[in-house]
Amino acid sequence: MVIACTRDCYDTCIFNEKYEPLRVFPINGFTCARGRADLIRNGRNRIMSAYVDGRETNVNDAIKYAARLLKEELKKNPAKVLRTDYDGNQGLLTWHYPDRFFNVINASQTDRSICSSEGHAAISAHYGTSMGALPEEFPKYNAAVFWAFPASISAPHIWVLFVRKFKVSIDVRLSDTAKKSDKAIIIRPGTDVFLALGVIKVIIESGLIEGKVKHLEELAKYVSNFSLEYLSKVSGVSTNDIRWLAEFYHERKPLTLIGFALGRSLNGGDAVGVISIIPALVGLRRGYYYSNSLGWGIDFDYLRGLHMAKSSRVIPMAEFGEYIEHGEINVVYVWNENPVLTLPGGDRLIEAVREGRVRLIVHDPYWSETAKLADVVIPAQTFLEKYDVVYSYWHDYLVYNEPIRPAIGITEVELVRSLAKELGINHPLLLEDPWDAVDKAIRPTGVTISELRERKIIKMRPRYLPADEPDALPLPNPVEPEPLNKDEVYLVFASHPLYTNTQFREVYGTLEPIIHTHDYEGVVILESKYGKVKVKAVKDPNVPTGVGFIYKSSLIDLDGKPINSIIEPIKGKYAGTPKLNGIKVRIIKT
Repeated sequence: MVIACTRDCYDTCIFNEKYEPLRVFPINGFTCARGRADLIRNGRNRIMSAYVDGRETNVNDAIKYAARLLKEELKKNPAKVLRTDYDGNQGLLTWHYPDRFFNVINASQTDRSICSSEGHAAISAHYGTSMGALPEEFPKYNAAVFWAFPASISAPHIWVLFVRKFKVSIDVRLSDTAKKSDKAIIIRPGTDVFLALGVIKVIIESGLIEGKVKHLEELAKYVSNFSLEYLSKVSGVSTNDIRWLAEFYHERKPLTLIGFALGRSLNGGDAVGVISIIPALVGLRRGYYYSNSLGWGIDFDYLRGLHMAKSSRVIPMAEFGEYIEHGEINVVYVWNENPVLTLPGGDRLIEAVREGRVRLIVHDPYWSETAKLADVVIPAQTFLEKYDVVYSYWHDYLVYNEPIRPAIGITEVELVRSLAKELGINHPLLLEDPWDAVDKAIRPTGVTISELRERKIIKMRPRYLPADEPDALPLPNPVEPEPLNKDEVYLVFASHPLYTNTQFREVYGTLEPIIHTHDYEGVVILESKYGKVKVKAVKDPNVPTGVGFIYKSSLIDLDGKPINSIIEPIKGKYAGTPKLNGIKVRIIKT
């Protein structure tokens, strides 16, 4: 019996029935503070019963009520029913399969862009896929560049592979990863593409090219338009460090690990794409890593039923609050996500539900802020309580997840099929056995569900490997960050070692809303073009002047307002990913 941690996490640890991490590469017999706390968390803050309009009821009655809400709106306009979900649980049945129901009823969906999609699209534009180095290839490298990739916190199993090797960290602050690296390069938020162009300029103009890249002449001509002094000025990185980094790439041939945070920043897609080209220029094949989730070949589209049905409308996560505020949505159905705190404009959802303009249905194992707000709450099972198939966006194991704790609530599959029954829907997508759907979806990886049930863990065959000769096109079109005025900083977010976004507060408590800055102390107001929040400012010498840093898990301000309420509805150019990092905020002392 095995079980896989389904967190939105690179490592995707695999455990035995005693919840001990397996001693197989790359799990290697250890897990993180979150993995160690899951058994404790499983019994805390759980939704034990269904609720309708604040009154406890049974699950069947809650399903009937939810079905009525959906039916009333579907008669008028299916597009005004929005389902929103994300990667709170990476099981194929938990996250992907339920989408079939909403495609059948022609509801709206979010674009699921908030995390990695910008980088996936940008790298694919150059390589034909976003897949990079395979986990077995990591130990072959004797050096690494962690580019906005806080591996010591967010990917401990990746980090340990490089502990005794030369490490370069590129970040907007002196993070834990930067402190533990052999060289730290501090860069201005939103300017990574300018640094990458500087590295490429030096590589090309110094004759350091050892690999093949299509349209290299166009790239060379493009970077010749920028002086190294200009690229240094914009990025805040000295010309000496730019030259050093270029020569380091040429001499040491490091693996480049590119963080998701870049895609959520100014010039994000361009930055990720240009950075991924650098290893190819110095002769490395698959010399970068971003996320391999789209390279294994799992047919997510089939699981979601896109071969037979689709959404009526796709709503950008960046504009979630805008659509709610402007009356574009009347019913919101949530699973696998806590949008009140994690989506831009979550405060607009709070207002709309409290005022009765939006009806909110939530399926969740825990009393999240979104569940506490909902009109209908239905208890869900955790990954410790149900069968599923789990994949990783780093390692290449497919895992047959088996329950090790008694179930509370119902699964996502059971719920959407029950809703379909209440609505009288007999669509083939919902009549197909869910395990047959999973079997068809995973077959491109070289694995069948019968084999997986028998063996529990099977390595997948990578299906979509990147081109050996990537294309330098499309060339970037970066813009400089807006200059800061007095009392302004660029606000950035990063991971905390004890939390996965809003998860694990049941064990480790709620993080105090603290902004780490170089120059401010005490309670302050953060003001953007979009709103205000109240937080505590703490002076931190690891944060440069002009930057404000908040842990992603500090998502509620001192007055109980979501910090995401000050995020402006700005989309990335490749996949529409919200610009969460590097927004300009004014600090007002109270």
